[in-house]
Amino acid sequence: MKKSILALACLLLVSGCASTHSPYDLYTWCMNLGSTRLSSIGPKAQNYRNCADELKEDLDDPTPRVLYLPKDIIMAPVLFARSLWVGTGNVRPPF
Repeated sequence: MKKSILALACLLLVSGCASTHSPYDLYTWCMNLGSTRLSSIGPKAQNYRNCADELKEDLDDPTPRVLYLPKDIIMAPVLFARSLWVGTGNVRPPF
């Protein structure tokens, strides 16, 4: 039972990691739920200009996406809170 719960938790974490998505997916994510970056928490998380700049940076960055996994783990609580906020019927998260 514990192994199946752990496997499910790992699957949810990995599927929500920004490192597994394309830059265009991250742009859509940024516009709907807010940025996946630590530097964009707060009012600028869903700013159109900020999301467009992040898309440009992601497209220009040759670094393999898998190397961003530690950042994804750190941002997991923020992304979960934003998802919960949107999932409960609130339109856009304020953070």
